[in-house]
Amino acid sequence: MRREHFLTWARAGVAALLSWALAAPAVAAGGGKGASKLVNVADTRGLEPGLSRWIAGVYNESFWLFGLLTVAVMVGMGLILGLATDKAVGLLGINLGKISHHE
Repeated sequence: MRREHFLTWARAGVAALLSWALAAPAVAAGGGKGASKLVNVADTRGLEPGLSRWIAGVYNESFWLFGLLTVAVMVGMGLILGLATDKAVGLLGINLGKISHHE
């Protein structure tokens, strides 16, 4: 039993050492310069006023608000698609409700 544990840990150690050894040249190839601060912004110059421009404006102003907006939209889409699918399956005559069983 102990030998199997030792072999497992030895394999994990070799895998970690190998991945470190393979990643080291990639890190060293960076040239030693520090990374500059990147800023991502959506280009709104060519957008017509409307929903797309508003979403791009929210993205540019606040990543937190954009994240909350994204989560809210995903929840709404999931709710609408789930209810529509439930209705369509019900129209097909398939009952997806609770199963009553008697013991």
